[in-house]
This record gives sequence, C-alpha cells and structure tokens, in this order.
Amino acid sequence: MVPLSISGSSRANSIIAFFFFLSGSFVALFSAYHAPSFWYFACGILWALSGFVWLIRPSFAPGSSIFPVLGIASWLVPLLPLHKRFSPFHWLLLLCIAIALGLVFATFRQREARNITAIAISMALVLTAFAADRLITDRFEVHSYSMNWSDDGKVPWGPLDPNWSSEIPVVVYRRVDDYYCFDAIFSPELKAQLAASNKILVTVDYDVFRFRAFGLKRPYDIRSVDGMVFNDGLRNIRPDSGYGMRSWGRGSDCRR
Repeated sequence: MVPLSISGSSRANSIIAFFFFLSGSFVALFSAYHAPSFWYFACGILWALSGFVWLIRPSFAPGSSIFPVLGIASWLVPLLPLHKRFSPFHWLLLLCIAIALGLVFATFRQREARNITAIAISMALVLTAFAADRLITDRFEVHSYSMNWSDDGKVPWGPLDPNWSSEIPVVVYRRVDDYYCFDAIFSPELKAQLAASNKILVTVDYDVFRFRAFGLKRPYDIRSVDGMVFNDGLRNIRPDSGYGMRSWGRGSDCRR
C-alpha cells in the first residue's frame, strides 16, 4: 500500500477532498431527514467542510475529519442488528463511513498528519454541537391521540407499501376533517399485541420536538402505542422503523 501524501500539491489530496465534500453533503442531507438528533446533521456539515481542509491544509485534514465521521458512526453502527430493514441509502451511508475512516487512519500513519491542534478543534466543534443540540434543539412535549389501527396495511385511503423486506406495517391513523394522519410501524411485537387486544381505538403518544431536522416542521418520534414504549425522548427503547407524518386529503399538514 502506498502511503497517502499530505502535501498540498498531491492529486490524491484533491480526490480525497472531493470525496469528503461529496460524502459529507450526502450525510448531512440524509441525517437531516432520518437521524434521531439534530447533532448528526451538524456532524454531517462538519464532515463536508473537512473536504476543504484537505485542499488548503492537508496536515490538518485527518484530525479535522475524524470526530464528525465518528459522530455519524455512533448513530449508524448501533442500528446494524436491524440491517435487514436498511434502505440502499443506509448502506451507502455505511460505505461512506468505512471509506472515510479508512482514509483518515491510513493518513494518520504519517507523523505530520497526527496534528493535535486539528484533532482538538474537531473534538471541540463536535462537542459544542452536541451540547447545543441537547440544550436547545432536542426539547420536546408529549402529545397523545386516540387512533384507529390496522395490522394488514389496509387503511381507508388504500393499502400502504411494505418495507424493503416486504413486511406489512402496523398503521395507526386518525381522521382530521377531510383527511387522515397516520404512522406505519414495522414491529411484529406491536402487531401481536394489537391483534390480541381486539380494540378499535388505541392511545398513541408522540414526543414532539422543537426542531431536529432541516426542512421539517415539528419533527417527532412515536413514544408509545397502546402502552408499548418505543422511545423516551432521545432514548430508543425498542426498534420502531417505519414512516409517517403523511396525510391523505386536502389542506393537511399532520403536525403532531
């Protein structure tokens, strides 16, 4: 293996810079809509910006990249046991993490690349984003609704799509004027509980956050369905992959 050069004139540095900028932009966009915390979006932005560091200050680049990449890895790696439910974008994100970490650690083999100042700045920026996220953006309220449910994917406006593994979701929904708000949840445990209950309506609790994702108003997590807890604020209790905050009808925005 040829050691990666950190000289500013290296063609390899330009290719690496382009990779970090492009992959970081993808990570920021993906995390803005799918990550459980705004902090990951901040890590994606720092990841993309580190691409410019590879161009203008190569000796600072590995240190500036390491903590944003590790921050994103801390989100995705715990989800690996659920890999059967990954979309192609999840696999692309995992590939970006693996390549980025490989490039950083390969470059760290050179002593001049192990710049303590760059590492300290990277850590400080990531920790600052983490603190701001916890103190400002991740405040939430609990909202509760009585909702209808379906365990076969059939709802008043038509059947819903299965996930990537062809699993049929549990759907909880409510009518608001002339439209419906719903969430589709892929949880065999919840499906078994609701099927055994024979209830027409169930109580659904939502954790509604102030702001967690770029471009989305009042993002939320499903806190519990019929007493089965999925999330407690930022803490995930059990897997709750699915989709929602969608509506059918006119003039609806389905804010929880």
